Amino acid sequence: MHKVHFERENRTIQVEPGENLRQAAIRNKFSIYPHIYKVLNCRGRGLCTSCTVQIIAGKVEPRNETETEKLAKKPDGFRLACQIAVNDDLIVKTHP
Repeated sequence: MHKVHFERENRTIQVEPGENLRQAAIRNKFSIYPHIYKVLNCRGRGLCTSCTVQIIAGKVEPRNETETEKLAKKPDGFRLACQIAVNDDLIVKTHP
């Protein structure tokens, strides 16, 4: 099990190795979406960018094609939670 700590909310969740960050957050009853996007989001398809998080610490795979396209103008640490497989302990900032 890996630990993902959400810095802004000061909450840590347990995540299975390889589990998707968005799905792990939902499983732990934790919302990574701001405001109205809690209801209106693309359900993990990488289309809306409302699940953008900043990776503060820990290692994740490089951006995939979807993230490269959608986050082209964002710093490298900004990622889409719906596209991240957790394979390390992470510290994450939501709504960067």
